[in-house]
Amino acid sequence: EEVTLQQIRGMEGIRVRRAYAQAAEKHGVEWKGRQYDQDNWGRGDPVNRALSAANACLYGVCHAAILSGGYSPGLGFIHTGKLLSFVYDIADLYKTETTIPVAFRVAAENPRELERSVRMECRKAFHDCRLMERILPDIAEVLGVGDDDRESPEELEGRIVTLALGAEEG
Repeated sequence: EEVTLQQIRGMEGIRVRRAYAQAAEKHGVEWKGRQYDQDNWGRGDPVNRALSAANACLYGVCHAAILSGGYSPGLGFIHTGKLLSFVYDIADLYKTETTIPVAFRVAAENPRELERSVRMECRKAFHDCRLMERILPDIAEVLGVGDDDRESPEELEGRIVTLALGAEEG
């Protein structure tokens, strides 16, 4: 039985909402849903501000990895129509493991500098889960474009140069 893109989006929404509810319960944080006003940051509740700060960190790391792998950050599958649609798609793979727990934990601690504390905790979480090492292999797996294990990086580089030279010769 095939699943439609709309069904996948719905399942993803349910998964993330469930993660929010579980994190709120675990950390004793009141949760009224994902709400924030970009034009009035200070009016947001602490957990929503923490989530936004944490996700901004995650988006930055994912964006850098996507660019380093030669992928287009705008060609998303689940998210579409935004300059960073693919960044959002890939970041969603890691939110329940990284940014959601960090944001709710830090919000529960109610630090004086919420956003700074979130950034520092995200850095630790990303390091601990080896995020940078995982992103490109995960993208390759999701897209079904795994590397040929028999080629060394030097061989691959040489092949690219050879193909480029062939193009110049017509």
